[in-house]
Amino acid sequence: MLKFIRGKGQQPSAERQRLQKELFAYRKTAQHGFPHKPSAMAYDPVSELMAIGTQTGAIKVFGQPGVEFYGQHTMSSGSAAELNVQMLEWVYGTGRLLSLTAANQLILWEPVGAALIAIKTLPFDGKLKKVSALCCSLNKDIVWVGTEGGNIYQFDLKSFAIREPVIYHDVVLEQVPPTYKLNPGAIESIKQLPNAHNKLLIAYNRGLCVLWDLETSSVTRSYIAPGHGQSVGLFINANGTQFTWYHADGSYATWSLNSTDVPKNLNYVPYGPDPCKSINRLYKGKRGLIDITVFSGGMPRSAYGDHNCVSVHASDGNKTCLDFTSKVIDFFVTYKDESDLAQVLIVLLEEELCAYDLVDPKVPAVKAPYLHSVHASAVTCNYLASQVSQEVHEKIQRAGEEQDANYSNIEWPITGGILAEGVENDDVNEDDKEYEILLTGHEDGSVKFWDCTDIVLKPIYNFKTATVFGHENQDDIPLDATESVDESEPPFRKAGLFDPYSDDPRLAVKKISLCPKTGQLIVGGTAGQIVIANFDGNDEEKAPLKVSSMNLVSDRDGFVWKGHDQLNVRSNLLDPNAEPVCTDGVQITGVLQVLPPASITCLALEANWGLVSGGTAHGLVLFDFKNFLPVFHRCTLNPNDLTGAGEQLSRRKSFKKSLRESFRKLRKGRSTRNNPTQQVPTTLDARPIERQVEARSADDGMGSMVRCLMFAKTFITNVNITSPTLWSATNSSTVSVFLLHLPPAQTAATSTPPASGDTSAPQIRRVTAQLAKEIQLKHRAPVVGISIFDQTGCPVEQLNGGNGSPPHRVLIASEEQFKIFSLPQLKPINKYKLTANEGARVRRIHFGSFYCRASAELIQSAIAGGSPTKSTRSHDATPNAELANTSMGSAADAAADTRLYHEMALLCLTNLGDIMVLTIPELKRQLNAAAVRREDINGISSLCFTNAGEALYMMSSSELQRISLGSSKVVTPLGGIEVEPLATIDEQNNSSHDDGVKEDGAECTEADKFAAPIAKERTIKVLEVSVDSNGLTNGMASSGEGNSPNRANETISSSIGDITVDSVRDHLNTTTTTLCSTTTEETVGRLSVLSTQTNQTLTTVNMKDINDFNIPHLMDVAPNSSTTETSTSSVVIKSVITSISHEKTNGDTTETVTTKTTTHEESQF
Repeated sequence: MLKFIRGKGQQPSAERQRLQKELFAYRKTAQHGFPHKPSAMAYDPVSELMAIGTQTGAIKVFGQPGVEFYGQHTMSSGSAAELNVQMLEWVYGTGRLLSLTAANQLILWEPVGAALIAIKTLPFDGKLKKVSALCCSLNKDIVWVGTEGGNIYQFDLKSFAIREPVIYHDVVLEQVPPTYKLNPGAIESIKQLPNAHNKLLIAYNRGLCVLWDLETSSVTRSYIAPGHGQSVGLFINANGTQFTWYHADGSYATWSLNSTDVPKNLNYVPYGPDPCKSINRLYKGKRGLIDITVFSGGMPRSAYGDHNCVSVHASDGNKTCLDFTSKVIDFFVTYKDESDLAQVLIVLLEEELCAYDLVDPKVPAVKAPYLHSVHASAVTCNYLASQVSQEVHEKIQRAGEEQDANYSNIEWPITGGILAEGVENDDVNEDDKEYEILLTGHEDGSVKFWDCTDIVLKPIYNFKTATVFGHENQDDIPLDATESVDESEPPFRKAGLFDPYSDDPRLAVKKISLCPKTGQLIVGGTAGQIVIANFDGNDEEKAPLKVSSMNLVSDRDGFVWKGHDQLNVRSNLLDPNAEPVCTDGVQITGVLQVLPPASITCLALEANWGLVSGGTAHGLVLFDFKNFLPVFHRCTLNPNDLTGAGEQLSRRKSFKKSLRESFRKLRKGRSTRNNPTQQVPTTLDARPIERQVEARSADDGMGSMVRCLMFAKTFITNVNITSPTLWSATNSSTVSVFLLHLPPAQTAATSTPPASGDTSAPQIRRVTAQLAKEIQLKHRAPVVGISIFDQTGCPVEQLNGGNGSPPHRVLIASEEQFKIFSLPQLKPINKYKLTANEGARVRRIHFGSFYCRASAELIQSAIAGGSPTKSTRSHDATPNAELANTSMGSAADAAADTRLYHEMALLCLTNLGDIMVLTIPELKRQLNAAAVRREDINGISSLCFTNAGEALYMMSSSELQRISLGSSKVVTPLGGIEVEPLATIDEQNNSSHDDGVKEDGAECTEADKFAAPIAKERTIKVLEVSVDSNGLTNGMASSGEGNSPNRANETISSSIGDITVDSVRDHLNTTTTTLCSTTTEETVGRLSVLSTQTNQTLTTVNMKDINDFNIPHLMDVAPNSSTTETSTSSVVIKSVITSISHEKTNGDTTETVTTKTTTHEESQF
């Protein structure tokens, strides 16, 4: 009790709280991979931007690599149809985008900061007004909206309203030849002529196409395609002289715009004469003097109706039919300099994005810089190698370049947007740069390497283990992807990388380990196989493949394995004269088979010692892969577990606690024996509430599973000498420490890591191991992680072979608690009960490094009497790699006495999707963030931490979400788009007030002038708060001094530190704002534009004063009701606050609500 009372009184000081705000900040930063369930795509040839919409309401815009924007539709009426994006249309050259949802709502989006903001919404009511086609004017002022009723409405982008005249289908019918007597049906396609902007080409569903003159509102020409049933769409060539009309029966024909004569090839069906499926999209172009036609669909209905194809047909007879493994959503073709010369075909599929070079007659694939499908084969495990050296990264990259030899070298055509200055050249010391590499293990036995150092997730290598296993004659290897099925059939060519099927489930990868300094790779599989490989390209050391096996249950006579068999290595690879298994610069040196062939549950690698350890449900093995000799194996199966005779601690209620509470109840004269729901007496209210933890049965059969393995050089025998050790832990909380005896050559390697060309000692001396110590945790919860750290809190595995600052301590993290022991005594020092206090279970732990800039006085005050794990550095020693993509330093900071403060912290992921940051070794919680939805089991199980306080997890089967837990390392899109101002009548009259106000004559970009459109009955003025910012962030440029005379109106940090609001409280206290609107078309986005800044402020904000958040990235700030804090370095949000003057007339009553604003010295409106 005394210990508890003392603990309650130790609250963090004000200085520590300030430092905590600067160090830790949770935010979702970037998204990698391929969008989940894509449903629409659009391309802007003027701005060279591509947009993709999904069934879940997400919109993603991509330009050149590094330029990315995310938007999200919201549900206002609770209908999922409001999220399903069915159509996208660019407002060409302006950066704005229109989306049509399944709820028949038209929404206008504008890029602001890193997000897309929905600035206007227009709903269409009635079945006849179901939108079926969109076409944006090349003059950027009108969008023509075609409906299923056959009418076309003119939609004014300036007023965001429908205007006259409407092109009614009965008016059109009056002007077409009398031979056409059908109801034309829905509008299928609307195209504006590129050479005559006053004319529209309109295709109706039932074989009618008309050329409409907008000036005279009359039909210029009409085209009738008899006998083809439903029309699908149109394509107009660049000169505006011809159009191609394609139909639902798989036919297409090219018509002349100047003549109504029916073309000769009116009945041309590319894959006829059998009935064919509909052609869904068609483009035409030229390859030199040769005409090419690209279309999707059109397959023979009976024979190949289930194929997902895009065909490329050339007039010289060269035909290619790209056969994809997933559904074709849409595609487009890019052209050279607004001509008919086709460049690149980009196909959006249900599971991936593919691109092809149309200049080359062979139509080779083009490697896209982004939107790669992470789940080409189902992802079975993730591993993040942090701080990979430049040398290892180059080896992996060289190996990947050999795999990419068949890709086309044509330049990527989507190059829109502007990258912020300095983004491309931020790596000053390229040789010292460290990389983050994500490794994904797949169901087909492959391991893919992804460079996730920057905003773009780059695939750099694909390592395949399936080539080692199988039959000798290799008849299980798939055929060449370029082979055609039959010359008489459509010329199919297997296209795309998505292949969800695996021939053998035993190939699935379960665990991966990569040494970031040497490039040694270890892959553990489902059938107990451990594949050993390296990226060393030295030909002298290459040797034939070696295979070894280790039996864990050889001494257990009664054990019978009832699972699957082991995988067989191809016998031709085991011949003494066989060639080494070396492909693309990677050599597979050996395969270790663990018996029984159960799934590998954990792996540990120590490349400098040449050791690898693997664990299964039956025990663990230790293997010397340099000499290819087994060291030892240990079976963790306990015969007592099967009978339940082992000691089992009931953790429902200890006897001591029960006795103490019984006496207290007697003393109070009441009993809860007959009323179990009654509250605990008030005498216990001051104690921390411990939740009931279910007792674990001893006969569950899973207690023997090895959950974690770790190599470490630490103090285990005495306090003076470090020894190589192997730590293992099981599901039943048994922690074993093995003392390793390494031969001299391998011992020397621990202090000076060998070069890639060094050879091992000529005389082979075996590595030996013995059990040194064993720990049995009483609560018997599965151990999920072990880590040994030094006095500064740095894990020994991150010390690159050094010993760090003694003494060492070991952290043992079970599912229910963290416990720290001293070394070598193994005396308990501290513990943190997570499950008992919060009801959550630990899923993953990692140590992260956090930096921030702070004044020397603040750092000294925070460290005084604090933990020895904190350290400071001079501001001259700022590592570029640690502070990448941040603007932590400014002129004001350089003048002040600032230091780079460094702190190691423990990162913990729970089964509820929460991420906690705890100090080491005090285990004081610094941050708790709801990172992953608790229902998202795959997301929680796939999350990986980096050494710099970042994390990646799979937000869907094909997408990765990146999050940051600290202010020192934030990887976020820094590109921007020049947005054309959407001029309105009111803004033209008040143009002088809408210019971006900048300090010291800083330049104002187009994106700074965020303008909101107005309707006829409303007047919306946008007031922009100008704040200090360093550099260009997300296309927004602003500058200012580091110190401001009006600090109370500058910066505010929320309690989670990642989002701050500029002067919201000061503005709201002096402003009366009434938003007389209920729909999103009458409300403008409130907050925008993230930028970075270093300030020293003391401010207060009440988050409840902010009416609405329409940005998913800002949702995290909503639960914080109020915040008061002082900060020296923070992230500023530039606030766009709308001022609405709304007039509503009801009979003779007129109500006017006007917004008043007050101008401060620093924030000019």
